[in-house]
Amino acid sequence: MKEFILWISIFMLYNCSIVSSQCHIDDWTALKALYESTNGDNWEKIEGWEQIKSDTPPLNCDLSKMHGVTLDEDYGERVEDLFLPGNNLVGTIPEEICKLKLLKDFSLDINRLSGNIPTCLGSLTELNYLGFEFNQLTGSIPKEIGNLCNLGWLALRSNQLSGEIPPELGNLKSIYRLILSGNELTGEIPPELVKNGYVYVLGLDANQLTGSIPPEFGNINFDWSTLYLWGNNLSGCHDVNLLNLCDNFNSPYGFISPVDDEEFDVTWEEFCFEDKGICDTTKLMPLVGTFNCD
Repeated sequence: MKEFILWISIFMLYNCSIVSSQCHIDDWTALKALYESTNGDNWEKIEGWEQIKSDTPPLNCDLSKMHGVTLDEDYGERVEDLFLPGNNLVGTIPEEICKLKLLKDFSLDINRLSGNIPTCLGSLTELNYLGFEFNQLTGSIPKEIGNLCNLGWLALRSNQLSGEIPPELGNLKSIYRLILSGNELTGEIPPELVKNGYVYVLGLDANQLTGSIPPEFGNINFDWSTLYLWGNNLSGCHDVNLLNLCDNFNSPYGFISPVDDEEFDVTWEEFCFEDKGICDTTKLMPLVGTFNCD
């Protein structure tokens, strides 16, 4: 009889582990914290999210049934994508979200999020896309985001982010779109943003940046469709190294300046084709660096 009871117990434990195999406790905890900190009961779509309303995961927990959640293809155990744009999230991004250690695509765009961007996001080194566009986030951009060397797209457009652009963003060696437009960023443009050595889309427009275009920008092939600097407080002269870019701003729509010309010594077109307004000195930094995801 005792042996029979023992086998029944083992059988029940085994089946419970199967039932809850798609509900990793760290991921469940992270999603529960997000739901509670962003007024989840009033989201536009909440299918499947009733699983996080109890104190512990239910026995039939399956995170893949939750709206906006995709599990990894190989094992179906950990959250790989969390995609909740335009879903009426109101509140703050909780620190617990960083428990989603295998997260690759993370979008909370077009909501009403406030507060700071958690610095712990810099530990989610599997991230390919990080999008918080069109919210009401404040504070500075965490320098820890520079640790995300698999990140291809960082989208922070149209928030209320302030402070200087972290030079550590130059460590994003996989980046192909870095969009910080429409915030309240100040200070000069970090020359480190070209340390990856290849062209990518860089949107810094509609901020409060000062200084001029870093001469290092002339070392990579930015053009009219990849470099956006207008709507800032940039001024001064243009370094001679930027002449390398001039032909790239001839578009099908005519010559397009990457900056507001009014505050500079000459217009970008005059600088490019009339040899005016060139700075006398050039101070370039080497395009080298060491990157890892450790």
